[in-house]
Amino acid sequence: MEKEIHQLLEQSAQLSVKEPFLALEKAKEAAMKDTILSKHREDSSQGYDLTFASRFHLAVTYEKNGMLLDAIETYSFLLKQKRYEVWAVRIRSNMGNLYYLQQNYTDAVKMYRMALDQTTPDEKPLRFHIHRTIGNILVEIGKLRDAILDYEAVSMSTDADIETCFNLLLCYAHIGDVEKTKMIFLKMLTISNTSKKDKPLTSQSEHAARTASAEERKLHHEQEKSGKDIVTLLFIVARLVCSMDHGEDWKIGYQWVHEQLIEKYYDMSQQIEMEQALQHLRQNEFESAIKILKSFESKDVDMRAMVATNLSFVYSLEGNLAVADEYADIALTSNRFNPNALVNKGNNLYITEKYSEAKELYLEAIGVDSTNFEAIYNLGLANKRLGLTSEAVQAFEKLHSIITNDPRVLHHVASLYEHNGDLSSAIKWFNVLSACLPNDPGVLFRVGNLCAEEDGDHTRCLHYCLESYELFPSLDVVTWLAIWFVKHEMYEKSVHFFRRASQIQPSEIKWNDMIASCLKQMGTGNDAFDL
Repeated sequence: MEKEIHQLLEQSAQLSVKEPFLALEKAKEAAMKDTILSKHREDSSQGYDLTFASRFHLAVTYEKNGMLLDAIETYSFLLKQKRYEVWAVRIRSNMGNLYYLQQNYTDAVKMYRMALDQTTPDEKPLRFHIHRTIGNILVEIGKLRDAILDYEAVSMSTDADIETCFNLLLCYAHIGDVEKTKMIFLKMLTISNTSKKDKPLTSQSEHAARTASAEERKLHHEQEKSGKDIVTLLFIVARLVCSMDHGEDWKIGYQWVHEQLIEKYYDMSQQIEMEQALQHLRQNEFESAIKILKSFESKDVDMRAMVATNLSFVYSLEGNLAVADEYADIALTSNRFNPNALVNKGNNLYITEKYSEAKELYLEAIGVDSTNFEAIYNLGLANKRLGLTSEAVQAFEKLHSIITNDPRVLHHVASLYEHNGDLSSAIKWFNVLSACLPNDPGVLFRVGNLCAEEDGDHTRCLHYCLESYELFPSLDVVTWLAIWFVKHEMYEKSVHFFRRASQIQPSEIKWNDMIASCLKQMGTGNDAFDL
């Protein structure tokens, strides 16, 4: 009987890879035979206890078949057997996973906590794994302060991993604790320095490197990728720390991060300095930005190209096109395939109304980076200036597929269709724009006018104009509504809108004249005469 159960478990395990349903049948059969065997053992002390193996495997197979409740019930059966206390941590962890899949986060955390309580101090990796899992769930349900406690249990240890520290840092940043965010950033730098994996294979001879096994090459590739991932993670964190509120002077964060990185992450420290220059631009502090950017001109080629691109952009904003063009040329000389440099050069030509030449550069930038939305957007503008309406629409619609529902893009597409006389398409795109900007009265009024122009039926136009009026009673909308009600001999309502127009333009006498005319039509001649 034991051999039969073993065979069934082996067969089920093999089937579970590709045929989980058949595996489940074998697992059920093994559990049934184990039940018979257990009854036999009540009268005999011989044989091995296969109940745990059969039921645990059955629970796993239930899970693979998506039968989560059956899996939980099977695990619960094992927990009730006191002789399986040694496996309680694994069982409860698996039950926590199942509750998580059911989005039953409360019971999932409860199970993980119970598993955590049953671990020993020597099982540090397992304890850390459970703490991380609990922290991730608490973040998912918005309990950041509770998640912090679990992340701290891992991050404050000497064996902390960089991913958990990253999660903890995000929590601190979210609640605005600058000092603790900086503390964890320093911890991450320490971890990355002690576990750098992107070192060259200097210990191998040239022949050994060539004859290295596929496994060694794969391992080396994974180590390099891991090292790059850590550097990327640190850069994300560095930018986050820089952007936090450090008091009145926003530069404090950038300067502090730059000081921490300059020794062991020189390249990253230079990138942070570049980020500071860009932040100066956002603050309209152009002189400070130019000063920082010019300090990079004597550095390596890649950095010079980046600096030239940014300086070209800055001088273009200031209207100094000659210098902007000069730096754009420097950037292109350093790297002809720099899409941002190509866009800058194209922008300078666009401003000087050389639209055809600008268009060629935008197309070249798109050839280098097909998702460069600045190049695509500006290409649409250039085509619009050149009178190439269909090509302009094509550019903006392509951009719409990349960055969905950008109001500027939608407005251009709708306006171009209107210009071409394709009113139904224009209405469709203006409606999409209105969905993105539901509180924009101008868009609603424009859609209303297009509806009136398309079919001559002013009913739809009235609907859009009334919605526009509710949002903002502009003079154009008020005038249109007043005249519409006059035409339909609804003088009381027209008086209301003419009075609103009079409030907007109190010195304009025609509005009172209109009101008097409406009052006369309503039969209140004395009021009309007085007005």
